[in-house]
Amino acid sequence: MKVIGITGGTGAGKSVLAAELEKRGAKLIDADKISRQVTSVGGLAFDEIVSCFGRGVLTQKGEIDRKILGEIVFNNPQKLELLEKITHKHIFNEMQRQLDSCDSKVAVLDVPLLFNCDFPIKCDVTVAVIADPLIRLRRIMDRDNISEDAARARMKNQMDNETYKKLADICFENNGDIEKVKAFADSLCL
Repeated sequence: MKVIGITGGTGAGKSVLAAELEKRGAKLIDADKISRQVTSVGGLAFDEIVSCFGRGVLTQKGEIDRKILGEIVFNNPQKLELLEKITHKHIFNEMQRQLDSCDSKVAVLDVPLLFNCDFPIKCDVTVAVIADPLIRLRRIMDRDNISEDAARARMKNQMDNETYKKLADICFENNGDIEKVKAFADSLCL
């Protein structure tokens, strides 16, 4: 099985590429989706997050308010590190479990922090999806319905395009041309 690690900054278009790879038969293992599972009520990280960050990060329904938690951690590197310490072990264990049970020829690991942490799963190839910073900014604001300042706060905690280019085996620029994304997905699945 070929294991492809996809990374890139928020709003770069990782999910678009991952979806195209999935359409071509790849098994998609999405770190963000797993993160939402482990931080949901009853999830493996829920109680520890509430214990460390307080009940102020909960909605009236008792769920973690990702927007409020994001405002806390994306403006404080120590709190971001704490959140990652709480969640990463659970996310990585679940990713490995899904990979171990995969019967596809290609597995795609969608991991935003692939190069920012001690990612324990070996990838045969790493792909960084990058995009023009202004395009990313607009995508984040539209997708998450947040202000420009909030979107910039998220972006400032992430690597720039040049760093991704140095670290990834392949760098793919996704400024919105879906036909280029499809062609690139075809080349990865060969």
